[in-house]
Amino acid sequence: MAKKLRIGFIGAGGIAVGHYRRIHETKKAEVTALTEPSDEMLKRFCERCEGADKLPVYRDYRDMLKNEALDAVVVLSPHTCHYEQIMTSLDKGLHVLTEKPMVCSIKHAKAVIEKAKAAKRILMIAYQRHFDPQFRYMRDQIAKGVLGEIQYVQAIQAQEWLRATKGTWRQKLALSGGGQLNDSGSHLVDIVMWVTGMKVQEVFAKSENFGTEVDINSTLAMRFENGALGSMSIIGNAPAWYEDHSIVGSKGAFYLRQGLGLIQQDAVGRPVKIKLPKYTKNHDSNFIDSILGKDVPQTPPECGLRTIEVTEAAWKSAKTGKSVRVP
Repeated sequence: MAKKLRIGFIGAGGIAVGHYRRIHETKKAEVTALTEPSDEMLKRFCERCEGADKLPVYRDYRDMLKNEALDAVVVLSPHTCHYEQIMTSLDKGLHVLTEKPMVCSIKHAKAVIEKAKAAKRILMIAYQRHFDPQFRYMRDQIAKGVLGEIQYVQAIQAQEWLRATKGTWRQKLALSGGGQLNDSGSHLVDIVMWVTGMKVQEVFAKSENFGTEVDINSTLAMRFENGALGSMSIIGNAPAWYEDHSIVGSKGAFYLRQGLGLIQQDAVGRPVKIKLPKYTKNHDSNFIDSILGKDVPQTPPECGLRTIEVTEAAWKSAKTGKSVRVP
């Protein structure tokens, strides 16, 4: 293995810039090759990432995998491309960090998990909320039983997604695999289950496409396996970004409000003093350390499977008008 891990990027759009910088900040890895079919995207990327203009660039990721000596790849392509690119990269013996959603179907999620296990390679998803001190604190407190039995979970995410992604691949079903629920909403579906440690059992959903090919606004009523109720709304036709979370248990509650921070209450509503953990890692540094055997993946592919299970159930429910049981 080289002195530094050699990372190839499959895609160099806007989100790739952060990945590039965080990987180089580890001092343990470096991006050594790029795949990007768009000259415009490539130009923007190189302007914002020091040293990127000197890297070999490929139009087809398969050529990059064939010609470059790599240890891992970061998949940054349109959603429906993820499955083939993940499988091919694992076949080449590479570790994989993929942007969300991991894949766009339950069948594909199970296949990539099986492939990664067989290949004995790291497969992770770029769910950055797993590294946020507030979400980690809530997860740890719930796991310790501080909130008692979780009885209700609420989450809402609003974005100007309809307006901001107009004319892009994100609103084309063949490339996106779905709309806002499968895009930014993937983070919300994942974090609700990751923080609470509960799996969704049943979903009843409604959605609105606003004349596009994909879902823009979605709202989900959920029942978890322990009997807890939940509600989740992913709004893509909002004026601007807004997000909040509520978790109510038999012994207390969490309320995470944008602009106000995290509020914790005990069983009778008294405020609880919060001491957030010091946690400086991110999905890129965790990926690198996991490859090197210095950490374990904090965003494993099983999170992607659980997320697409709920997403597929929501799509089916919205289409049929019936409640759908999650596999």
